[in-house]
Amino acid sequence: MSALPPIPPNITHIAAPLLFGNLWNWTLYGALVVQLYVYSYNFSDDKKLLKLLVYAIFFLETLQTSLSGADLYYWFVSGYGDIRHLVTPYATSFDVLMIEAVVSLSVQFFFVYRIWILGGKKSWWLCFIICLCSTIDAAAAFTGGIYTHVHSRFASGGTLKALAIVWLLGSTIADILIAAMMLYYYLARMHRGMGGSFNDHILLRIVRLIIETNVMTASVGIVSLLLVLIFPREIYYTCPTSIFGKLYSNTLLVSLNNRISLREATAINEVEVISLPVATKPLQVVASRSESNMGTSIERSPIAYKAAAP
Repeated sequence: MSALPPIPPNITHIAAPLLFGNLWNWTLYGALVVQLYVYSYNFSDDKKLLKLLVYAIFFLETLQTSLSGADLYYWFVSGYGDIRHLVTPYATSFDVLMIEAVVSLSVQFFFVYRIWILGGKKSWWLCFIICLCSTIDAAAAFTGGIYTHVHSRFASGGTLKALAIVWLLGSTIADILIAAMMLYYYLARMHRGMGGSFNDHILLRIVRLIIETNVMTASVGIVSLLLVLIFPREIYYTCPTSIFGKLYSNTLLVSLNNRISLREATAINEVEVISLPVATKPLQVVASRSESNMGTSIERSPIAYKAAAP
């Protein structure tokens, strides 16, 4: 049996990003499971295409999390004390670069569809630009995954660095454009004085949530990009990029599950109080109704009469 290579003095610079990135990845997977349960319980009547998107992304994230567990076992268990294991990507080429590229592309296309709904045909050129950026960064991530797998190292020269820059820059630009367009529609409606009605209030809440979540994913992309540019010989970037896919998948489900509070607010708003004059004291007719989230069913509560205060 050959002797193990000596442990380099910068071992923490290699092991720490891999360890903490995967720990945060597993933590966000737990949050994703909760979000999926909430979605399945409350929105079973969603359109089939939307449910297919949600469950397909969850399947990919489950596969990614399982493979990241295999990565941890390879780096820190079977390869304990062997620096050659730590500098080998193992399954990271597939579970981080390729799977997360598909997840981010799907979620960004979903938000582009929402921009199309809000802006109409006039926003086609911006939707095209966002889709182009998303497709380019996904292609760069796929290519980087193949390149990393072939060379079996995290850092393999300028080619991988260039692919990482294209991947992270394209993803960041797409997220910033999505957030910027949502902010534009938000401010435009406020400027036209359309934020006073209840329906406008619901729309503005949805837009504000999309802005916040896309700013978060763009911020992680910027941090990852800076780590690649400032520390080209280190693998610090593997820590934030390990959670890229989980951020996008959680963003999608949080956006969809936010309809719960909107539905509850709608039910409260639909409570109508009607005063009917009877003798010296009017009667209050309190009628309430609650609509399902997709508008497929309506339930009406019994009408209650009570004497109003004089």
